[in-house]
Amino acid sequence: MQLYSLWRNLAISLLCMGGTIAVTHMLPFYMAPVVGLLACGVLYTMLWNGRSSQTRIEMTVAVIMLYALLIYTFTSVGLVLVYIFHLFPLPAELVFFNEPYMPSLILLPAVLLSSFVMFVNRIVLRSKKRIATRFRIGERGYFALLSAREVSLQLSNIVVLFALLTAITWWYFLRIYVDVDLNGRDWYVFVWIVILTILIDEVYFMARYYNLYLDLLEHDEIITPEQLRDITARTYLRCYAICGEYIYVTRDAEDKLYQKKGVVDTPLVTKRNVNGVPTTEVRNIVEKMTGLKNGELRFYYGRNLEGVEKHSVLRYFYFLDGSPEDYPELAVKGEWMHFNDLKHIYAADPGRMNSIAVNDISRLATIILTERVFDEDGNRKNKIRSYQQHLRLADVRASHLDFQDDKWIRIANFNSDSRFFRVQRFLRGLFGKKSERTVER
Repeated sequence: MQLYSLWRNLAISLLCMGGTIAVTHMLPFYMAPVVGLLACGVLYTMLWNGRSSQTRIEMTVAVIMLYALLIYTFTSVGLVLVYIFHLFPLPAELVFFNEPYMPSLILLPAVLLSSFVMFVNRIVLRSKKRIATRFRIGERGYFALLSAREVSLQLSNIVVLFALLTAITWWYFLRIYVDVDLNGRDWYVFVWIVILTILIDEVYFMARYYNLYLDLLEHDEIITPEQLRDITARTYLRCYAICGEYIYVTRDAEDKLYQKKGVVDTPLVTKRNVNGVPTTEVRNIVEKMTGLKNGELRFYYGRNLEGVEKHSVLRYFYFLDGSPEDYPELAVKGEWMHFNDLKHIYAADPGRMNSIAVNDISRLATIILTERVFDEDGNRKNKIRSYQQHLRLADVRASHLDFQDDKWIRIANFNSDSRFFRVQRFLRGLFGKKSERTVER
């Protein structure tokens, strides 16, 4: 169902674009802006329903097409005004009051522009927020990893596809097209070649996702809705033992998300076949795993696994007084690692760490450091932007922040350092933007 949704969103988005060209040629040309806005309405409805769904599916292609259709609609109206007031000469084929009108000459470059901007934006964000990207994927699990890969492929495909279509249509219009009579070849280039290319592209991705489904099915990685309803409740416990500026880790853990072995992670991991674990039982479990009973147990945060309501992951801290020399060996195999060394691995080569551990450290650092720099409205407390913040484990123990709350993560993503912060904040308040926390959960 998730793979189908990934393909369906791509298919509907492309069909809205191709359908706009086809329907515009079937109706009177002056209806072009209305057709464009109707297609925008379809895409906006799909995006709104996607925000409200429990399982998050990437909507990148739908966003691209929505922006492209808006650009096309307002550009076509703007060109009509230019034509009416004779501001400068325009080809008649770009004005929907004339016949013939060629919407592909405007819409195809609009899609190329929108997709290219999105492509560049993703590259920039990925380079700036490489850890944060892994952090979001780590919370959502395997399908988020697969989805991120496929959306990147879809985006690259759209950039290349519409670059070729734009080049073909405009080359034909400038070099071959004769504005005397619209013949069958002209119809083929300006309309049918676009629609046929879109259909071929959709069939390709349909075959790709069906083969991917068969591959997952062969490796027993597909779960049906019926199996989900009958699945046994399970709670995974992850505990981080901390002593001063040292954290207890193992270098031989397994990362099931990226299917790697020999990664750094906490060895204090277990599971219980129940829905939730009382704090008293968590303490008994942690004391048994560490062999120590004098630690301070503190809840970090917990999440349900996406798509599996009865499965959850709970994280805890177990703070120990003194120094690591006082606890040379715990009940489980591992070693004390200085937090600076762990942060170096986290920053330089996060692939050496378990993806869940990367996720947990990212959340910890984001919340604590953001609260230091910004207030709850997203305004800077410290006006010196070059001031470097450093996270210490002592800060974690001394903190009284609610790490379960996503408030500071939202502020980290949108604050006074963001471009046009005040304008965007005003627009969000004006249009009553819902809390991201509600959407995510």
